[in-house]
Amino acid sequence: PIPCVPWQSQTSGQYQRRVHGGFPPHLAIPLSNATILGSSLANCILNAKKRHPTANRPLIDWDIMLVMEPVTIAGSVVGTYVNALMPPWLLCVLLVVLLGLTTIKTSFKGVQMYRKETLEREAESEASNLAIYQTLPGTAAELNEKDEEAWVSHEPELEKLAESESKHSMWKLATIFLVTGGAALITVFKGGQGLNPFNVTCGSAQWWLISVTILPFVMLISFLARRHLVRIYYLKRRLDWEYLETDVHWSERNTIVYPLACSIAGLCAGLFGIGGGIVKGPLMLEMGVLPQVASATSATMILFTSFAATACYLLFGSLTMGYAAVLFPLGLLFTIAGQLLLNSIVKRYNRSSLIILCIATVIGLSTIAMGFESSGGLIDLVKGVPTPKRSICQSTSA
Repeated sequence: PIPCVPWQSQTSGQYQRRVHGGFPPHLAIPLSNATILGSSLANCILNAKKRHPTANRPLIDWDIMLVMEPVTIAGSVVGTYVNALMPPWLLCVLLVVLLGLTTIKTSFKGVQMYRKETLEREAESEASNLAIYQTLPGTAAELNEKDEEAWVSHEPELEKLAESESKHSMWKLATIFLVTGGAALITVFKGGQGLNPFNVTCGSAQWWLISVTILPFVMLISFLARRHLVRIYYLKRRLDWEYLETDVHWSERNTIVYPLACSIAGLCAGLFGIGGGIVKGPLMLEMGVLPQVASATSATMILFTSFAATACYLLFGSLTMGYAAVLFPLGLLFTIAGQLLLNSIVKRYNRSSLIILCIATVIGLSTIAMGFESSGGLIDLVKGVPTPKRSICQSTSA
């Protein structure tokens, strides 16, 4: 038996036995988290020192993390409980549909960016060949004077804002740690096999009270994060901050719409028991975020959630250390090798679209694998094999 971590869920029956490749679920799920932890740690080690390709700031976008992480956890909590009540065959079908649609959408995004990069290269080539420069009389000088006046009047605030954007934010990092750590702590309070500090019985009023506590906790942090981002948005407007095409404008509307989308992504993660990266990455691409930024930011969020989840499994005695000691370094080393290889390819061909196409390929392969592995559940349904009865307590403790 294993505890159900708030942002992750596990299905039961033949679906699980097939998907986890021979390992029983109570071994496979914690070991999967240990592997993901090694992989995400490798990503963060490589991404922490990287800079944004077109701006003086880190590659990791902490503002996106402030928006996505709390509401993703809230959505996954709801998805976890819905998962416990749905039949495994229906989960299989919905998961394959979700992965399939995500593959198509991400592939189109990658192809569009590839074509855009090709057109930009052709335009740059033509411009360099012509080498014709023309300035309208007086216009450029007038604009430069206006820009200089605006810069002088706002120079102290602009410098302070630019300085804060140019480095990793420690308070934002601490906030993300508070969200994931708090969610993990609430899981420990609920109790499970090997660790039940308050002797809580699953399904009791106390159990439900502790379980529901996570929702107002993460929503409060999300509300405070929204207030901060909206305040900075209006500050940038007043200072005529120059946004990049791939920057997210954290307006009052976007700080509501994007978190709602993230909560749906979290719902899918909790409902289907899939990793957050498989929904967060494509979601950030739909937001118009640069592929390198989306990849680095998603990997950083996964580091926090996988660390908290693995710590929970370790506390509950569900993690088999013999296997984890092998899988953790494997995830670490192979991720470093894979990222170095991909970075060299992207740098050589100067195409960010290759990152999107790689993401689409991985999700597409996952769709095929899930369709193949879960077909047994649908065959059993057609044959009339009875679906195992499930309950929330059974899902959270078995």
